Parts: sequence; C-alpha cells; structure tokens
Amino acid sequence: MIAWRLNAASLALATLLAANLVSLWDHAPLPFLAAQCIAGFAGGALYSLALTVLSDGPQPDRNFGYSVAAQVSYQVTGLLLGPTLLQALGINGLLLLILAGNVLGLACIAPLPGADPRGLPRSGGARLFTPAMLLALGGCFLFYFNVGVYWTYIELIGRAAGHGAQEVADSLALGVGLGLPGALLAAWWGERRGRVLPLALGALLIVVSAALVLHRPALAQLSASAVLYNLAWNLSLAYQYAAVNALDRSGRAVAVTPAFAAGGIALGPAVAALLLDGRDYAGVLWLCAGAALASFLCFWISARGAAPALPAPASEPPETA
Repeated sequence: MIAWRLNAASLALATLLAANLVSLWDHAPLPFLAAQCIAGFAGGALYSLALTVLSDGPQPDRNFGYSVAAQVSYQVTGLLLGPTLLQALGINGLLLLILAGNVLGLACIAPLPGADPRGLPRSGGARLFTPAMLLALGGCFLFYFNVGVYWTYIELIGRAAGHGAQEVADSLALGVGLGLPGALLAAWWGERRGRVLPLALGALLIVVSAALVLHRPALAQLSASAVLYNLAWNLSLAYQYAAVNALDRSGRAVAVTPAFAAGGIALGPAVAALLLDGRDYAGVLWLCAGAALASFLCFWISARGAAPALPAPASEPPETA
C-alpha cells in the first residue's frame, strides 16, 4: 500500500518544485532542458498518483469529473494571466505561475487520504492487461491521438482561412473557457446513465466540431468548433478514466492511462502531417474525427466484453455437524 501523503506525492511535488526553481534561475539551454525533463517526469508520476487516489472511492466517475474541471480552471487561469506575466517578466512569469501551482499542491498533501481499508476490495493480484483492458487503453490512446491532431492544426486552419493570430487565439481561449461545463456535466451525471452514452456524445461532438472547420471556416465557426471540442474533451476524459478504472479497481490501470494518452498525443500530429495537402486540411480533420469514433468503438466493445471488475464473494462452506 502506498503512503500517499508522506512518500509518493510529497516526493513528486518536491521534485517538480525543485526542477521549476532551477528553470527559474538558469535559462541556459542545457540546464533548462534537463530541469524541464525532470519536471515532466515528476509531473507525469504525480498525475498518475492523483488518478489512483481519485479512483479509490465509491463514485470515481464524479471524482474524475471534478478533477478535469479543476484542470480546465487552471488552464483558463493560465490563458488569462499568461500573456500579462509573459510581457512583464518574460518566461519567468509563466514559471512563477507554475510554481504557484506546485506550492498549492504541496499544501494540499496534508489532508490527502490514504487507501481506506473499509472501501471497495482491491484486485492487485489480478491480471492487468486483459483484452477488455487493452481495448480501453487503446481507446485512450486513440482519443488523445485525435486531441494531438486537433490542437496542433486548429490554429493553422484558422490562419489559412484568413483570420489574424489574435483572433484565432481569442477563439481558442473562448473554447477552453466554455468547455468547463463538460467536466461539470460528468461530475453531475456520474454513473446514472452508464458510460457508453456520454462517451458516444463526446465522439459525436468531436465529429461536429471537425466538420465546422472543414472548409475555410468563418471566425464564428472556429469559435463554435473550439467550444464543442472542449465540451466533448472534458466530458469524455472523465468517463474514459472511469471506464478504465471499472475494469481494474486496484488503481494500476488508471495509473498507466496517462502513458497511453501521451503516446497518442505525440503520434497524432506526426501522422496528420502525412495527410497535409498544401493549405487543405480536410485529411487532417477526417483523421481527427475518425480517431474519435475509433476511440469510442474501443470503449464500447470493451464495456460489452468486460468481466465484472469485482468478483462476487465466495460462499461460505457449509457448517459441519
């Protein structure tokens, strides 16, 4: 059993804080790169730990929804304060904003709960990579594959349509901000309608958001696409974590989910680049929509073929005379 407060979370946050402090004081290329590599490793470890903590409860779907809402709120804060801090303090301004989050995280470790021995039974000895689990993790990979495609090329799509850089940036910022209700909807909805329906809704919204910018979109279309995409992203993400967690309540599966997500978000833009045709981004957008639909298909098949995550308790042997 991991001692969250005293060991893993404290170590990860302290490492993250130290690496960002090094970046704050030394901007030479090699030390800065090394410090940010360490920060990325610690941040990834911390994110996996946080997902495992959130999974250790009776309503993980809602926990994941609130978690995504908190992440979006921080992202919006960065979008609002980032330009001012960057203009006033340069890169140190952005680093100070990140460091503020690190310090706040350290302050939150004290009340962080450990595993509750009275909670749901854990299945740490069970096989992790079952066919259903591999499909669910593949769904996470494909979803973030589409995320990488959309966010890499949406600005270029806006610029190719004749819109200025500031207009495109404002449209995307609006999309991020108005996408927050997607995460709150997941937190409110919980498991009342299962997970397949909200995941299907998320995939459909992504297809619509891609279609809106298919042919030289007007600025209003670009904004609408960004809003719908972020709504879908925030809604889907909470239920994807919950779907993975439902297949393995030991916390191991949801802890490795960010690795599959990182692989998808890194590969997506590279594959999309092969489909570019001058200033025509139709192939890129079809790839984005197709990956979202394939992701949903993986989760749907996984849910249909999954065995119960928690086996029924064995019956007691009959009493002997």
